[in-house]
Amino acid sequence: MKFPTRLRAALCGALLGALCLAPAALATPAAAPAATAEAPALSGAEQLRALLAERRFDEANALAETLLADPGLAPASETEILTVWMKGLFMAGNLTKIPQLEPRVQALAARDELPAEARASLLHQLMSLYTRVPRFADALVVLGQIETLLGDTPSRPLLDALSAKGAVHAMQGQNAEAIEALHRAEKLGQALGLPEDPNLMRNLAGLFIGLGEFERAIDYAKRGEAAQRAQDPPPAPPVRKGMLSVLATAYISAKDFEQGKRWSETAIAFGREHGLPVTAELNNYATLLRDSGRQAEALAIYRELTSQVAPTDAPEIRGVLEKNIGETLVALGRRAEAAGHLQAARELYETADVRPKRLELYPVLIDNLEALGRHADALAALREFKALSDETITAESQTRIGQLENAIDLERKEKALAEAQAANELQRAANEALQAEKARARAINLALAASLVALAAVLALLWRTYRLRTRAHRTIERQSREDALTGLGNRRSLLEAMAEPATAGGLLVMADLDHFKAINDQHGHDTGDRALRLFADALRAVARNDDLMVRWGGEEFVWVCRNTDASKGPQLCDRLLRQLRENPLDVDGKPLPVTASLGFVPLPVWPGTATDWDAALRIADYAVYCSKDAGRAAWTGFVGEGGPGEAGAAPAVLEQQGKLRRVGA
Repeated sequence: MKFPTRLRAALCGALLGALCLAPAALATPAAAPAATAEAPALSGAEQLRALLAERRFDEANALAETLLADPGLAPASETEILTVWMKGLFMAGNLTKIPQLEPRVQALAARDELPAEARASLLHQLMSLYTRVPRFADALVVLGQIETLLGDTPSRPLLDALSAKGAVHAMQGQNAEAIEALHRAEKLGQALGLPEDPNLMRNLAGLFIGLGEFERAIDYAKRGEAAQRAQDPPPAPPVRKGMLSVLATAYISAKDFEQGKRWSETAIAFGREHGLPVTAELNNYATLLRDSGRQAEALAIYRELTSQVAPTDAPEIRGVLEKNIGETLVALGRRAEAAGHLQAARELYETADVRPKRLELYPVLIDNLEALGRHADALAALREFKALSDETITAESQTRIGQLENAIDLERKEKALAEAQAANELQRAANEALQAEKARARAINLALAASLVALAAVLALLWRTYRLRTRAHRTIERQSREDALTGLGNRRSLLEAMAEPATAGGLLVMADLDHFKAINDQHGHDTGDRALRLFADALRAVARNDDLMVRWGGEEFVWVCRNTDASKGPQLCDRLLRQLRENPLDVDGKPLPVTASLGFVPLPVWPGTATDWDAALRIADYAVYCSKDAGRAAWTGFVGEGGPGEAGAAPAVLEQQGKLRRVGA
């Protein structure tokens, strides 16, 4: 198998090419026509576009430098040339020109006589270059400039800016902010009456891949691919290839290997047909092979790709390939060999400061170190993982993500319900008109009877429609509070409970399944889903009727015991752990133990104070961490002493200050 010699792709997790900053495509002929008496010479910007369409980057750079050196260059022409040139620099991955471009771009952006949309497009290209450095903070500042420049008036450039803003937040693991920006962009497109924007759909798909919401990711990717296929003129080949790759990535992430293989092969064939690099697609295809049990074939592809990476290439690119090799070696049982590659990925990710990728790497790294008997190294890595996770994924951000996801879901379901009702009303009206025509054609002596029958039918239909609508609303309302896999409550159900006035006395227990990733990797995601359902059944078996049981996210659960004090915490936790021990999961006729690490706190944490849910969740999460640190399949509790400490203080600090007293098994 032959591979391209140059890597070009944005990275998302272990799969490549999921997010798009939506720089406008370079629509231009494949070759620039020569000037004739009938055809005037091309403008400077048009010449640049022609060179970039042929990927003649060095010539394009020389031409841009010459054009911009003209002291008589009009501001409008300067803006257009800079915009096109920066698109080319982004395509080539050339970041050396940024320092000389920044002051010139900002000076033009401040010129009020230039059209706002032209200045917004110029700033958008500078923002795209910042993300390649990466300088994410500067990219967000420039996107803020674009929003200020365009104001609140709905426009396509504003939609592109919001879509890019969501992508930049997602690259930093700021998922709540990413969802908010992309949802705003989606609503803006609807307000403008535009067809669905493929780049926006691509970014939403990439975001939900990162969040592990694979069904949503597939939905957005399919909608983006369909919208792109309907475009006239068709999108530029690199843009089309990127969309095909994202659809493949979504299916691969969801372990739908048949569809993942289909779309991966489509993306690779399309890229080769148009002479485009297909490194990202080959990496994703190798991931599909690995996850479908063909690890040796996957390893060969990963190693070939790695041999083409230069030390000067972006560290996150090298990090992704090292992680993929490490994971594949683990699957092949070559753990000692895998350790070096996983450690290399760890160092490269730290160099690039790509937090989402670091968070993905740690569970694999820790499990491998434990399997090798390197327990001290595993514990050190676990502590690093915990610190980074606490910094990146706070209870507040998880709550906000849940609220935004539920709002989007509910809005879409209500829209679908309204559209269905409107269609029913139109059909009903058409049927009534037809009946009326038939009635008028009948004899006069039947008119009254026909009218009475029609009226009765209408009343029955209205009553039936009302009942169906009421039932649909009840179904939507129930689904919006229920986790589809386990039947427990979801985050929204807990958020609503948190918003209600607190009742006297309560206990919050947080649970996190042990070695859940290993169960998925070794036995498949179907077994992982069965493990989650088994835990939910165990929780229902020991909980009381008025307790609140919630799947908080992934393999994490929250159990709120009402009218219970902290003294009952050990008894309740022991009962749940015993229920799990006595009911292992059956896998191919063999028992597979499913265990969990538990942590509990009273509600409120400190006697005589109002219930602080955010503090309770943080302390319970810390207690779970302590249980895992103690060897897993255990529980740890914390009880407030004296009064609460400084707002937002870390639980470990509060314990040191004597504000929290540990209760251990």
